Amino acid sequence: MISVKNITKKFGRGNSSLLALDDVSFSVQDGEFLVILGQSGSGKSTILNLIGCIDSPTSGTIIVDDVDVTKMSDKQLCVYRNKNIGYVFQSFYLEPAYSVTDNIVLPLTIAGEKRQIKDAKAKELLEKLGLTDKAHAKTSTLSGGQKQRVAIARALVNDPKIILADEPTGNLDSVNGAEVIKILQDICKSGKTVIMVTHNEEHIDIADHIIRLKDGKIIFEK
Repeated sequence: MISVKNITKKFGRGNSSLLALDDVSFSVQDGEFLVILGQSGSGKSTILNLIGCIDSPTSGTIIVDDVDVTKMSDKQLCVYRNKNIGYVFQSFYLEPAYSVTDNIVLPLTIAGEKRQIKDAKAKELLEKLGLTDKAHAKTSTLSGGQKQRVAIARALVNDPKIILADEPTGNLDSVNGAEVIKILQDICKSGKTVIMVTHNEEHIDIADHIIRLKDGKIIFEK
């Protein structure tokens, strides 16, 4: 379970500081699909970055499976992120000069995994996400929908417990967007926790748990 307790996040200092999150608290159960809704500037991406340990809160705690991740050292956080968190971003963040396979196994490469294991995981995910015929293609040659499927495969390659998706359909048309949402739903059904932030009201229907943010505060939760 993920427990977010009294999280506050400020950017900047003094009179020029910006309060991005203001005393936010909520919990996420294992295997839950949480959708965090809000317009630009509401704080939704900030809370995702804090849960994913990309950033740290100004105050408050984030406890994952009884471990307070806000107290980890930088070295511990690197290991924790690599093993436990999978990220899916709106802008994909793929290496354009790399092949699809090399993009997918990048977290394993960073972890120093053996080539044999990387090849086996890549093959499994390429088949699962319908990308086998693109295994050796450069990601710069792919469509938006294909790029996002590669990004999802990369997020899954370490078999993390938590998938964080930041506006994953934002750069896609409705058909490819619906396909990505279906993939995320299937990932959740397999037992992983999925947390997605979005401004798209249509995504309410797919959620087990809904949180709406405005000006850094939770204004609705169901």
